Amino acid sequence: MLRLILLSVISMFLISCGGNLEENQRKLDEVYGVCDNPTRALTTRQYNLCLAKEAANEESVFNLTNDFSRLMRGGNDNIVYQFSVNEHLWAAALETTQEFPLKIADNQGGILETEWIYNESNQRCLIKIRITSQELISNGVVTNFICEINTNDTWIKDTNSYIDEEKKLTLKVLKTATELKNSSS
Repeated sequence: MLRLILLSVISMFLISCGGNLEENQRKLDEVYGVCDNPTRALTTRQYNLCLAKEAANEESVFNLTNDFSRLMRGGNDNIVYQFSVNEHLWAAALETTQEFPLKIADNQGGILETEWIYNESNQRCLIKIRITSQELISNGVVTNFICEINTNDTWIKDTNSYIDEEKKLTLKVLKTATELKNSSS
């Protein structure tokens, strides 16, 4: 009988402490935040997940239904249009490659790539131009020539270096961009 009473008293004590512990933890959560509460023993992974959950509040989470509907209605209040590359370098790169068919022309990423350009000697090349700057600077253009040779109906990467051709193309883009800038001023 004494054991039963003792067990009951201990149980009530533990239950009452547990309620206080949860209440204290809630109060500390308000003071420190859930993730930085010193009474929580979080692993590094749990802590990082907790921070990510705190950062992703309801306002910042993309809601497919609401956000897509808003966009379809023409609500572009949160959309920002901007050029991420220099407009003169971009226009010059387009002008420089205008005689070739383009495969990629991404003005936001600054990437321009031609289709394969074939010649009579079983060789094909393509030109890649990357605009890497919002300013008209000499290192804001990167050009690459990628060439392949047809051997037994298989295209194999050409081992030649096309550094001189790449430099000439870069200089042509820079010269054209400078002319475009000067003519628009």
